[in-house]
Amino acid sequence: MELMMAGEMKAEISRSFVLELANSISSLDSTFDAEHFLQILDNQWIDRELKDRISTVAKGLGEAFNSSYSDSLETLCLATEGCSGLKALTFPEYVSQFGLNHWQESMHALERFTLLCSSEFAVRIFIRADEKKMMKQLMAWADSSNHHLRRLASEGCRPRLPWSQPLRRFIADPSPVIDVLEKLIEDDEEYVCRSVANNLNDISKDHPELALQLAERWIVKKGKAAWIVKHGLRTLLKKGNTQAMRLFGFADPSSIAVSEVAIGSGVVSIGDSEDVVIRFDVESSEPEKLRVECAVGYLKANGKHSEKVFQVGEYHLGRGQYSKTKRLSFKQMTTRKHYPGEHYIVAIINGQRKKRTEFVVEETV
Repeated sequence: MELMMAGEMKAEISRSFVLELANSISSLDSTFDAEHFLQILDNQWIDRELKDRISTVAKGLGEAFNSSYSDSLETLCLATEGCSGLKALTFPEYVSQFGLNHWQESMHALERFTLLCSSEFAVRIFIRADEKKMMKQLMAWADSSNHHLRRLASEGCRPRLPWSQPLRRFIADPSPVIDVLEKLIEDDEEYVCRSVANNLNDISKDHPELALQLAERWIVKKGKAAWIVKHGLRTLLKKGNTQAMRLFGFADPSSIAVSEVAIGSGVVSIGDSEDVVIRFDVESSEPEKLRVECAVGYLKANGKHSEKVFQVGEYHLGRGQYSKTKRLSFKQMTTRKHYPGEHYIVAIINGQRKKRTEFVVEETV
């Protein structure tokens, strides 16, 4: 799914979508109370954010259906043909709100709805309701020939899935999650591989040693396992974890000398983009595998700094002098607001912080 701004995302669950859904369901189920359903389009609708809109539509559907839960699912499956993207998140949400007492029907519905977008958020409600039963279902989906279901098996049990409440039982003990990942580590479908990697990355945040043990065992497996492992350890790599660095062949960077790290003229205007330049010397006569990164300390509203690490690149370099660049954007975003004042940037090579310099961000004139 392409990245969208927050306003664009909630606009997907629009008034016109709600009206079209009401008409579509009414044409299939004469007992559906469309008038009651459309009351969700009240004066508060315009202020509702994406998750609130999804939840509100699902709740409204449950109140407007007068048929059985099983029949309502059949109606929704017919009404949602051709629906995709964020709109389709509404339907697994309906299952999570009204289907806990109809387990088998709900599982079949989640299988169908995940083909439209993803049922990953709804799955977590069922995990909390009956962990053993739902994890058995995820293990079955992990063996599916359908890559959407295999991906759902991994994504649904991520301990720290974005946009969702964390699964604290799995944060404390990810063993049930690892059982699912063991089935998927040799998957060669990119959609599935990314989920497995993200799941491993979640685990690494709370159990770094366990994640490293899994990585050492999995990295030699078939398919895209090596890529999964590396992407799954990205947080540890950005933190400069020595064991993670060595696992991927990044040498001890003690002999690497950074002579300069700079960004433009040292003054950046909000809204502009500038190149970070890192200059360094390699003394080894034999080529070394180097991971070059830069950490930016962004000034926040409270006067403190929040640091983010950006990868510049990975290289095999022998003796010599080198200059590498990374272009950074200082445009305002929903995920990062820029404030005028002093920031800093740090050159990092193979996890070792080498040189720091300050620069100033100013308001656009």
